[in-house]
Amino acid sequence: MTARLLIVDDDIAFLEGLKASLVGLGYQVDRSSHGADALMAIRLVRPDVVLLDIRMRGLSGVEVLKRIRAMDPTIPVIMVTAADDPVLIRETREIGAYGYLVKPIEEPRLIRMVAEAVARSRVEYQGRAGLVSPTAQGS
Repeated sequence: MTARLLIVDDDIAFLEGLKASLVGLGYQVDRSSHGADALMAIRLVRPDVVLLDIRMRGLSGVEVLKRIRAMDPTIPVIMVTAADDPVLIRETREIGAYGYLVKPIEEPRLIRMVAEAVARSRVEYQGRAGLVSPTAQGS
């Protein structure tokens, strides 16, 4: 099953470039340029992972992260921003961010973090829902 990602960023050029890279790796990618739209998208279709910009018009990425945590604490959220700020990194991790990537993003690090987050998301979601993975059934 293909993993579903949601990218949230108000920089449309960055958003489209990141989407193209991730689609090229075989992910299904949805996108949103505003926090409120992202929250609506998450309510409609749960993504495996969210990549979330911090500084956006309207709702900030920090506020969106808080709301995602309230909706579904099992969705890994990777913060993506140009702000290499230790205070912001600590704040987002305390709220529950899975990871933090600084623009420009190093592609190998992005690929590794997204793959790890997808694996974690599926395990936590299945555990929360009380589901048993097909491999565990045969044990």
